[in-house]
Amino acid sequence: MVEHWSEKPGVDSSILSLAILSLAALALSSCVPQPGAPGTSGAGQAAQSQAGSTAVVSSTQTAKTDPLITSTLINLFDNLNQETVTLNNTTGTPLGDIISIGTPTGFRLRNHYTHIGIPVTEALSLNTSNPRIRKELVTMARWSTNYEVRSEALIILANQHNLADEPVFKEALLYFHSGIRFGAMEALAVWGHPQHAIPLLKSETDPNREGIPILNVYATGLLARLGDSSGVPMLRSFLNNPSWVVRAMAAQYLGDYGDASDYDRLVNRINQEQQYNFVVAEDCIAAIKLFPKKMANQ
Repeated sequence: MVEHWSEKPGVDSSILSLAILSLAALALSSCVPQPGAPGTSGAGQAAQSQAGSTAVVSSTQTAKTDPLITSTLINLFDNLNQETVTLNNTTGTPLGDIISIGTPTGFRLRNHYTHIGIPVTEALSLNTSNPRIRKELVTMARWSTNYEVRSEALIILANQHNLADEPVFKEALLYFHSGIRFGAMEALAVWGHPQHAIPLLKSETDPNREGIPILNVYATGLLARLGDSSGVPMLRSFLNNPSWVVRAMAAQYLGDYGDASDYDRLVNRINQEQQYNFVVAEDCIAAIKLFPKKMANQ
């Protein structure tokens, strides 16, 4: 079956598979009982119990329908190659208007409605115990040929904080595509296992390994974020990198994770940076962030 949707971007079957899985995750999460919040009073627990008893019929109906919904969605997933989605001219459409907006909200909407992986990630970030959906998610994180989909799947897995996913992240860090390696590092930052993530990130900053400069500085920033003592000193060394992009990224991360001494270091660099105003702007932003630390240290 071929469908033409005038306001939807062209996506491959991998991206559509994420959409199907997100719906399945939402269907499953709707029937998972939510525990009472910590510290709920006895009266509050009694009220919750009473509310629960009045919803027996509703929850029973949900339990009967959810397996059907889940099986239907998985069947759709298995037959995604039968559909093709194409993008027609968006001029004069709401999507075309969104693309033309240059404000921060406009950029957010543009990314949200032109890259299906972004809203799908929001849905799939919900934890689900369904083994079939998890299996498909791991498959996408390992084998998807679309780097955006694979990166998003890695981040979704990381948000489940499962230590068993470490081999998947290791595998992605060795992949040749920089976008997938960047996604793997971003995943490690939210994985929740810094003692395992830090050694993997350090592999990206190894001077004996031929690396990609923006991946090197990004990994170093994440080391600083995770509290590794090697992160901030390495970020300082990146301030002298030949690439202005690397210098700008290093300044940004020092603003986030540096100490009081980095305030003077960045202020002094403002006049030293002669060619690239992007770097000057990042130096200024970082110095502003560090100013409270500078004052507290006096």
